[in-house]
Amino acid sequence: MQHILAVAVGGGIGAALRYAVTLLANAHGGVAFPYGTVLVNIIGSFLIGLLMMYFQAQADLPPSVKLFAVTGVLGGFTTFSTFNMELLTFIRAGEMGFALLYGGLNVVGAFLFCWLGLAAGTALW
Repeated sequence: MQHILAVAVGGGIGAALRYAVTLLANAHGGVAFPYGTVLVNIIGSFLIGLLMMYFQAQADLPPSVKLFAVTGVLGGFTTFSTFNMELLTFIRAGEMGFALLYGGLNVVGAFLFCWLGLAAGTALW
């Protein structure tokens, strides 16, 4: 239960931070381009890389701390950071085939399914 609570609290914080960054980006950069999304994806990707190395060096920390920070806060902030870490994990392990497959499925596959969802939603509503 402690792990679920850590993820839930962290996720709420991450989602609120994402909203705040989006509001700031819209106020300063306009709404014609999704600057907020780009910012959270770039910031989140940097932070997950940083935190993964920190938690590797601090292996004695309780699992709930990592779950709060990575799965919770960064998961609520952006899932793009998780995608990048998983892709880099394949690359660092020399699994280039899996890296290409994973990257392609997430970028192209997710884009295509988003388009299909829009098309289905347009047809339904």
